[in-house]
Amino acid sequence: MTFKLRTAVAAAALVFATASHAADVPAYPPQNDGTSVVLPSTHFKFQNSGAKGLTPNKGIQYSNVWGDVTKGPHGAFFLFDPGFTSYVHTHTYDYYAVVIKGTLQNYQPGQKRENLGPGSYWYQRGKEKHTTACVSKTPCEIYIVQSEKFDAQNLPDG
Repeated sequence: MTFKLRTAVAAAALVFATASHAADVPAYPPQNDGTSVVLPSTHFKFQNSGAKGLTPNKGIQYSNVWGDVTKGPHGAFFLFDPGFTSYVHTHTYDYYAVVIKGTLQNYQPGQKRENLGPGSYWYQRGKEKHTTACVSKTPCEIYIVQSEKFDAQNLPDG
């Protein structure tokens, strides 16, 4: 075997070993010491997030499923009052959202507004201006997964 071929084979083996190891490392550490968990919806108690929007007396509540929204990596339900519309805002970190109930819109300034019903998904990039609105007559619920704590910075100038 030539030196070039041996080097190529060794490099390929290293790349494969590194990729294989990376696939074994979970993105989020197992919860509950790795024990499986089953929680009925009655387990989740919602608390006020303090979020204020364009609509008076409308807000958002949340309930941690795993982790803690205010401290670090988490999965959580967010419940929006019907008619809630946020200010244009950003978040420090990216998050992933799935609509559970109601119809929401999550859009950037100037972007077409899409109605997102149950089963819809969006990925929200951190530091990107956007608005979130519950446009249904019933409460809207989403499930968010985020690798850092959840925050929001309202932008008064939109």
